[in-house]
Amino acid sequence: MLPTLSQRISQLQPSPTVALNTKAKELADQGHKIINFSVGEPDFPTPEPIVKAAIKALEAGKTRYGGAGGGLPLRKAICEKLLKENELTYTPEQIVVGIGAKEILFHLSLALLNPGDEVLIPAPYWVSYTEHVIAAGGTPIVIPMPADHKAPRLTKEMIAPYLTAKTKAIVITSPSNPGGYVIPPNEVKALGDYLADKNIWILSDEIYEYMSFDGPSISMATLCPAVRDRFILINGFSKGFAMTGWRVGYMAGPKPVADLVRTLQTQSSTCLPPFVEEGALEALRHGRQLMADKMVILQERRDLAVSILKKFPELDMLPPNGAFYIFIDLRKVLAKSALYTNDNSLDFSKKLLETYHVAMVPGEAFGAPGFIRLSYAVHEDTLKEGLSRLGDALVAIGGIRN
Repeated sequence: MLPTLSQRISQLQPSPTVALNTKAKELADQGHKIINFSVGEPDFPTPEPIVKAAIKALEAGKTRYGGAGGGLPLRKAICEKLLKENELTYTPEQIVVGIGAKEILFHLSLALLNPGDEVLIPAPYWVSYTEHVIAAGGTPIVIPMPADHKAPRLTKEMIAPYLTAKTKAIVITSPSNPGGYVIPPNEVKALGDYLADKNIWILSDEIYEYMSFDGPSISMATLCPAVRDRFILINGFSKGFAMTGWRVGYMAGPKPVADLVRTLQTQSSTCLPPFVEEGALEALRHGRQLMADKMVILQERRDLAVSILKKFPELDMLPPNGAFYIFIDLRKVLAKSALYTNDNSLDFSKKLLETYHVAMVPGEAFGAPGFIRLSYAVHEDTLKEGLSRLGDALVAIGGIRN
């Protein structure tokens, strides 16, 4: 008999997006043409200046250990970026660079939470938020999404019933994964004003910052300085600079938090590879303009996907004004089908992949059963073909008319 395993870690669920992508690759290896709308990364190559900077660093022998929490030049550059673009002032000691924003978020859960602490997570949410909290011994408290897709995403009226003496933190994501929406500045300000006198941490995941198409995505700390002492900004290079495989993310926040996250890194991943840091530095030297043309392409793809989906009046969706996702409401369609209940998008997504060879992540993964997430970070032709197959699948189950 084997010794027992960790009860806490055994509660964790494997990432459904990773599992779905793995299944899609297996089917592709069998010779099927898979349309993969499940991937959370742009299909653009990393910009050449970034690649050249990393190659130059490799050739210069920058292959030894780097500094825990990121080298000083990179942390200074991040401070300059935050001041210039976000009007936020930080010192390098308040910055921690990690192996992707996911590692930063995981380490933050470990650094902030004690057993029994609660973290408010508005639905729909990114798949790892809840699991990080559980792994750290905390309790994720999911705030249900509003019934009206056009209603404010997050208000004090939505938060208040879930705020208790056990609440330790709240997670805010804008632009959103999976929702694809940007919280308007007036709503961000109102939310900040409400949270200003609440003694909880505010974790602001801003990884899709550069992908805001119909108006600016503004950080809560910029609009509401009163939250600064409990505000932790999380960002990275994966989405905005097409560097998903490089694994570079960072946090900016109070120094005691940064110190503890840095300590965790010394006992886990140690540091970021120095040549990867050089690539990140080059990205910051160019700034968001380096990918400006690609952001235009993403917006065009968003518009194309929305125009196709609107041909199906039975479908509804959250307003997709950021990131590269559309969160499609299938509940009316599924309710018309004899095969599924109106909130069973999980079984539908399996059928969609196995029969129609289209990979889309079901809403169950994001705390929103009955929905399905489309990533439109693919070529226009792929987008058209995949959405055509989706339409065929919906017709076949009797959910929409042909």
